[in-house]
Amino acid sequence: MLKIRISSPKLQSQSERPAHRVAIIGGGYTGAILAKLLVERGLHDIDDVTVFEPRHRLGSGLAYDVEDIDVRLNVAAHRMRAIPGAPTAFLDWLQASGTLTVDPQAVTPEGIFARRRDFGRFMQAQLTPHLDSGAIRHVRQTVRAVERLNEQWRITGSGGALVLADILILATGHPCASKPAAIDRLDPLTAVRVTDVFAPDAFARIGRSDPILIVGSGLTALDALSRLEALGHDGKIMLVSRSGHMPRPHAGGGFSPFGDFRGTDLTSARKLLVKVRETIAAAKEQGIPWQSVFDALRQHAQDLWQGLPLHERQKFLHRLRRWYDVHRHRMPPQAAAVLERGQDMGCFTTKSGDLTSVIRDGDDLLAAFETRDGRTEFRCRHILLATGPDFRDYAAHQRFLLAMKREGLIQSDPLGLGLACDTAGRALSAAGTPNTSLFIAGPPARPAFGELTGVPEIATQAANLVRRIIRCCARETRTIIVSKSG
Repeated sequence: MLKIRISSPKLQSQSERPAHRVAIIGGGYTGAILAKLLVERGLHDIDDVTVFEPRHRLGSGLAYDVEDIDVRLNVAAHRMRAIPGAPTAFLDWLQASGTLTVDPQAVTPEGIFARRRDFGRFMQAQLTPHLDSGAIRHVRQTVRAVERLNEQWRITGSGGALVLADILILATGHPCASKPAAIDRLDPLTAVRVTDVFAPDAFARIGRSDPILIVGSGLTALDALSRLEALGHDGKIMLVSRSGHMPRPHAGGGFSPFGDFRGTDLTSARKLLVKVRETIAAAKEQGIPWQSVFDALRQHAQDLWQGLPLHERQKFLHRLRRWYDVHRHRMPPQAAAVLERGQDMGCFTTKSGDLTSVIRDGDDLLAAFETRDGRTEFRCRHILLATGPDFRDYAAHQRFLLAMKREGLIQSDPLGLGLACDTAGRALSAAGTPNTSLFIAGPPARPAFGELTGVPEIATQAANLVRRIIRCCARETRTIIVSKSG
């Protein structure tokens, strides 16, 4: 067998078939920033970018496709860093577009906390020129099937669209909310009284004074509280979750990140916890809030995760994950004010426990859960699910992903974080082999990165992934293998 390496400059296409086509499944923030970077940075190497996204616009996804003006980002605008190479792009847009003029409540002592929908508008503005020029093609269909044919990807949409691509990126975002077993066991008549907070009609049937049970106590639950207050709701609300922990507030004062977490000896969950506590104590001595320590920790979270052995990652997820989340994903000041008002008025209560049953009792629902103090019941009219996305067996959440899994093209992460991939974002097959034309981007790639939920981390991963794709498409040499006959 003879291998020959020859020059292979990109030639002018002699046919209508483009040489390097990229398809992206998912048009939330992750898919949108990938598409933007591909057309802007791959001008001479990428011929076609197609995004499958059933929503009307790109860049919003589930998180930012909200019309409720009361739901806000939990990160200050100057920290969003949504556009690689332009860290102040979102803040600049807020000021130039006049958005802050019509939303003065966004400005707080802790920073500018804009509405979620305004970030969606910002991303739409970023993509509009490319959509208008045809550089990005938006297919408003869900994906029905993905097949591998002759070294190409064949993507079939629910409306009959058919796209062939050389490179496929799965940017499928967050799956649906997890459900306690007690909810899954409900009969149909009872189940209709249980609604996901992100459902379009989640609050439509809630009466002004109806008592409500919110399952979950994270940022999604706080979004629900903000929305209910805006609607004038004055009934009793109980929040129940296993840990009972709620997101912590932001700190004012404009402090910079504090602490150095680059040590190579942080190879266990326990060592990491000790280091964080020691750093918080050192910060306190200097009058620096603990939030600055977690800001520094966030900067190195991916490296720390990748340095943990598998069994230590399991320990972290089992013992420290919720503790980390409530300090890392902090509540916007506006939501903190809503929570404080409700608690002062006696409208909100929180419980730590497991929901064990829900039964109908006339017009009410009687929810029971086990707490450390024993069995507790709460009578309500509606139950809102704010449990967060269920990443367990991620590939099972969409039919085309399940089919790809069955074919061995992808695999769900054994830790329940998303889809298995390497640190380059390449999907790992059932055999553990990285696929050089299939990439995982955004939250589903958390198995390799750990911290990959916030916009800045996703933006960094997207920039690195686009750089890799462009480098692959622009190769100046290729290898031809000649087999000797006979």
